[in-house]
Amino acid sequence: MKIVIANTVGRLDNGQHVIPFPSRWDYAGAEHWFSYYPYELAYTSTLLKRELPGADVVMVDGNHEQLNAEQYIERLRPLAPDVLITESSALTYPAITRVMQALKKDLPHLEGHLSGPYGMYNKDAAHHDGWNFVHIGEYEQMTAFALGADVPGTTYIDLDWLPWPEDNDISRINYSEYSNPYPGMIQVYPTRGCPLSCTFCVVPMYYGGHGKSHKSHRTRDVEDVCDELEYLAGKYNGRFTGAFFNEETHNANTEWLASFAEALIRRGLNQYHYDAMCGYWTFTEDLVKLLAKAGYCYIRVGIESLNQQVGKSIKKVVFEDKLTTFLEWCKAAGIRVYGTSQIGAQGSSEEADLQTLEGLWSLKQRGLLHRWQHSVSTPQPGTPFYEQVKQGGWLLTEDITQLNGVQACVSWPHYPAERINYVKGVYSQNAPRD
Repeated sequence: MKIVIANTVGRLDNGQHVIPFPSRWDYAGAEHWFSYYPYELAYTSTLLKRELPGADVVMVDGNHEQLNAEQYIERLRPLAPDVLITESSALTYPAITRVMQALKKDLPHLEGHLSGPYGMYNKDAAHHDGWNFVHIGEYEQMTAFALGADVPGTTYIDLDWLPWPEDNDISRINYSEYSNPYPGMIQVYPTRGCPLSCTFCVVPMYYGGHGKSHKSHRTRDVEDVCDELEYLAGKYNGRFTGAFFNEETHNANTEWLASFAEALIRRGLNQYHYDAMCGYWTFTEDLVKLLAKAGYCYIRVGIESLNQQVGKSIKKVVFEDKLTTFLEWCKAAGIRVYGTSQIGAQGSSEEADLQTLEGLWSLKQRGLLHRWQHSVSTPQPGTPFYEQVKQGGWLLTEDITQLNGVQACVSWPHYPAERINYVKGVYSQNAPRD
């Protein structure tokens, strides 16, 4: 059995570059193009190699190779797969589905496995389009089960049971996020899941549904993560500078995080640099100091808005005083902070968004935010945000390839799309820059 695991396309039909954030959502029209490491597909690759030793498993990344749909068809056709495994959000679904359909014309026996948020939301449509299996939620273990491996066909995975992800068919050090503070930082995943249920986010849907995923956050054994870091440092000796912990909420379990930081220090791994995706609400001053000692130099937090009404509407409470205090702790400890915010979110207004941007710009001017990025709030199919704007008649397009985070596709009665796009541009030359 020939199994090909294929990341999504690198370019759309209109020529726009695609940056897929694995298992969440995709962005197109990139000014700074890069490719995230497709971690769940990469875990699937090594898991199938372990659990199906008689199969011929290979992983290909058409996104990293910057292939459009037609080029990807030609790239995959000579491999003659019996099984094609991929994942997709709304933005890239038409292109990757066209790839699968073209391959099936030459290989009618081909079995297509689709994972990711869009297939979850449109399972019947995906089956109609020719996908044989549409996997819901975390899919490594379910895919292996569907292909005959002797594993439980469950969703939440014991992270310590998984092998380390693919680093042979694709090279992990080639995946560099452009705003990493140092080149040579490899994406590593010590935790998975999120205890929050923000209305705009596909993550809760992915882990069981909004309001049902608060127990989804899990952690790996700290010594195993350290072993993985040592392996990467040895394999990429002279190029490896540290790791980007590119999870949903690296710091959700503060007891685990303190233990992990202590292990980094004890094993001498604090000689490297670490960048992590976090939420600011769990931090204490002592934990920030410990992370600085462990090698953390960059922390990314989703701020979203400084407006209380927006926070209530998106179900992500705003703690402006806590945010400022956290930023002060980080500055004192020598850790830089990258913040993200949204324009045109539920509960927002032009005045509220401008006040948020002014507040964040002030924090940047004070040296508390090293960098901040704001984007248009974009409803992803399956989220409460999407259902609200669709039912209200405020969604401007049914074309899922327009759900790209670039231009407003929602027009609120009190806050039309043209004003959302205007507000986005107010700080555009300042927000994402050093």
